[in-house]
Amino acid sequence: MLRAYLVAAGAVLGAAALLSSPTPASASTGRDPGAARLWSVWQSDGTAWLGTTARDVPPDGSVVGWRFAASPDGTASEPPGGDQPAFQAVCGMDTAASGHKRVVVVVDFGDADSDAYPGDRPPAGDLLECVTAAEDATSAQLLASAARTRANTAGDVVSIDGYPAKERGGSDLGAAEPAAAPSGGPPLTLLLAGAGALALLGGGTVVATRRRSRSPARRSP
Repeated sequence: MLRAYLVAAGAVLGAAALLSSPTPASASTGRDPGAARLWSVWQSDGTAWLGTTARDVPPDGSVVGWRFAASPDGTASEPPGGDQPAFQAVCGMDTAASGHKRVVVVVDFGDADSDAYPGDRPPAGDLLECVTAAEDATSAQLLASAARTRANTAGDVVSIDGYPAKERGGSDLGAAEPAAAPSGGPPLTLLLAGAGALALLGGGTVVATRRRSRSPARRSP
């Protein structure tokens, strides 16, 4: 009798433990619905991604990456995945005028299972583009030259090409303005002044010619 009682009690405890354990589906996704999610920006040093900010001004020849990821502590946690692109492989065929720079922009929309908001799906495929912009363009402005970008009042990027879909705050960020091309000739004001001087000289020559033609000829003694 005692043995039967112990067996029954063990079965009850085992069933309770099974019911209280997480289901295989929730354990496999690794998704935390309450975790913060954000866009972070990184700059490559050729071998690793280093954290930077949207307001930094990367120099010519830089490779700048953006990544959307879950961040339980609200800070940048995951750099762009995959192999780091080489600058020459992406921008080697592009040229930049004086006062401009070339920067590789990479966008990683994150993992659909662990980074996306529940019910949301990231765009298919990452973004990789060579951007030419003014030398003082920030990382956020360079991004806006490659994709539709929204930023909040603090200047932080909140969505890229409409992702994540639930993020509707912020305002559209304008693309980097190209640097003004230097003029190849003299200033317009100098040209106008020169044209006016020539007109005055020409008018004076005509008046002098007319006066000579109207003056009486001198008689020889």
